[in-house]
Amino acid sequence: MVESHREGVDLELTPAELAVALVHLRVATRLLVRLIEFPAIDADSLYEGAWGVDWSRWLHPDATFAIHASGDLTPSTPGRRGLDHHLFVSLRIKDAIADQLTRKMGRRPDVHRQDPDVRIVARGLKGHWHLFLDASDPPLHERGFREQPGPAPLKETLAAALVAHADWQGQGRLHDPLCGSGTLIIEAVHRHLAIAPGATRTFGVERWPHQGDQMRALLDDVRDAAVEHARKQLQNADLDVCASDISPQAVQATQVNVRAAGLSRVVRVTQQDVLTLTPPPPGTLILGNPPYGERLGGSEVVALYEQMGSHFKTFLDSTLWLVDGHPAFAEAIGLPTLQAHEFYNGPLKIVWRQLGVPRKLA
Repeated sequence: MVESHREGVDLELTPAELAVALVHLRVATRLLVRLIEFPAIDADSLYEGAWGVDWSRWLHPDATFAIHASGDLTPSTPGRRGLDHHLFVSLRIKDAIADQLTRKMGRRPDVHRQDPDVRIVARGLKGHWHLFLDASDPPLHERGFREQPGPAPLKETLAAALVAHADWQGQGRLHDPLCGSGTLIIEAVHRHLAIAPGATRTFGVERWPHQGDQMRALLDDVRDAAVEHARKQLQNADLDVCASDISPQAVQATQVNVRAAGLSRVVRVTQQDVLTLTPPPPGTLILGNPPYGERLGGSEVVALYEQMGSHFKTFLDSTLWLVDGHPAFAEAIGLPTLQAHEFYNGPLKIVWRQLGVPRKLA
């Protein structure tokens, strides 16, 4: 059963299906195993709710754990300690876990905030708390191929969502002329070739004391199959893919990351100014993430948009998708918006725009 809501998507998965999801999901940030939901508006009710989980099923005194709390809080009132700080929520849940396991097993596991064996996620929502185990840990956007990040990189999961809207089918050229660290182009090619984003990484569930060995065996089967599929796809790939940037540092980062992603034979990386690009052949898909202003001043970045828009008008019969992260972008680029989809890049709202370019006269 699948149910979507504001906080995410609920799935019912067997262990084997969980292994497939961890390796193959492109746009999910984390995969969380739901443990319990309970009402709690103060320290005592939170402690009692957390005690409702049989923690001996998931933890062992020789393992380490950490708790990450987020979401709605409830303020303290006279005579009652509320839940007015996420750190306090984490500490109170930790107390319940430690006390329960000490009673059951004679001792408790240690907390390791940076690299725990089991990461527990607590989310507050309208006076209720939801506890989960993070099966993915670290987050699924950490594919393992970004060895050199750029100055303002997109998360891989966001880039995967963007290129899904662009929907490149491998026909015609694919070009990112503002490639930064290469994330958009890598995600687009991996999506087209159905190369699993988690084929070469490990997951938090493999370290769980009681379930880790079983999950590691299942994941190894899925990863082995994904790696073999990727090998065959890359061996037979015949694609026209380009990445370029005016910055030599960006070009170097993209080259390193493309190599780490296994795409050296597929993606051509060059140093070139977007404003001097030769118009590409008809049917080309152009996608890119222009600077928003972090690295350029306000008037300078607007002037860049205006120049880019004028130059892109010469790209006849191409399809153009660009990230809009600046209030003046849509007006300055001077091209009609054909589609627009809103996303968040961290706290910053961006718009993924398909912009219209002229067509050749018959």
